[in-house]
Amino acid sequence: MSKSPTRHLTALTAAQVNTLLAVAVIGAVVTGLVSWAVGTEWARLWTFLHAAFGVMVLVLTPAKANGSVRVGLRRGRTSRWVSLIFAGLILAIIVLGLLHGTGLWYGVGYWTSLWTHFLLAFVAVPLLLWHMLARPVRTRAVNLDRRMFLGGGVAAGIAATTVGAVELGTRAVGAAGGDRRFTGSHEIGSFDPQAMPVVSWINDRRPTLDPDDWPFTVGGIPVDLDPLRGRVGAVEAALDCTGGWWSNQSWDVISFTELFESIEPVGDLDPRAEVDRARSVLVRSATGYQRLFPLTDADQTFLAFGYNREPLRRGHGAPVRIVAPGRRGPWWVKWVTEIELSDRRWWLQLPFPAD
Repeated sequence: MSKSPTRHLTALTAAQVNTLLAVAVIGAVVTGLVSWAVGTEWARLWTFLHAAFGVMVLVLTPAKANGSVRVGLRRGRTSRWVSLIFAGLILAIIVLGLLHGTGLWYGVGYWTSLWTHFLLAFVAVPLLLWHMLARPVRTRAVNLDRRMFLGGGVAAGIAATTVGAVELGTRAVGAAGGDRRFTGSHEIGSFDPQAMPVVSWINDRRPTLDPDDWPFTVGGIPVDLDPLRGRVGAVEAALDCTGGWWSNQSWDVISFTELFESIEPVGDLDPRAEVDRARSVLVRSATGYQRLFPLTDADQTFLAFGYNREPLRRGHGAPVRIVAPGRRGPWWVKWVTEIELSDRRWWLQLPFPAD
């Protein structure tokens, strides 16, 4: 009779378990950030890897508990309570991810289970760094043996199989999580703007400027919004929020390319003449929030005035916002007041705005 594959887990030394847990936790952090940022089909792979790394932590937990955790608790050091808090945070993060993925719990209002998942993860990162510095993983060459790679392979295999089984089971029973987008987000309010959530990035707040007297410039040239409204066309695109929801709308837009072509020079200011020298497009909100977009995407990045043939609502960015198909919510800048060409490369900015 063949032995159970889990024997490879019980055969691991404490140092090997710690090494594999460090790989799993760091892998979960990295893939989580990448999946959070990617708005294309590639997000499906990163989301799966993120979930697999998270489940791998659970798979390795019994071996960790029977090894170094038991020894550490016996020592009775005061710092053990910090370690236990860290362990509790990791467990809560994984459970929240599972609840979001299956759709068993969305959260409270717009405060979603996924956003709580991310928030706790950011809280846990300093504790992770402390834990690794206070109790460094001493991986010696002798520990990187066949036993460790077999144990790691078994843990990864169990984790990947579990994630796949949960995904298939969620769809089979018709749970809400079965209809998630490839980013892992749940659909809310498609083609119904009134039902689309009103959220902002971190501490961004609705501006107090009068929408009827909106200051809007392109390349430093003041531009009247009314003539631009007469040039809009319809583009269907999904706003995929990092809070875990997405909503598809038919947006009334004008592309960046059309926008720059429509601007008449004023004195020495001529945005059209700068296009050949620029590398990116800088968009700034009335709140100070800003993003750089690749100039090569100017045909596929839009300034939106409305959706489904009605004006934007204030909370959705009225009077003008950005529509950036294939990019996540932080790129869809609201309450736009300035658009200008820049010689900076678009990737010379934080992956996520810090304000």
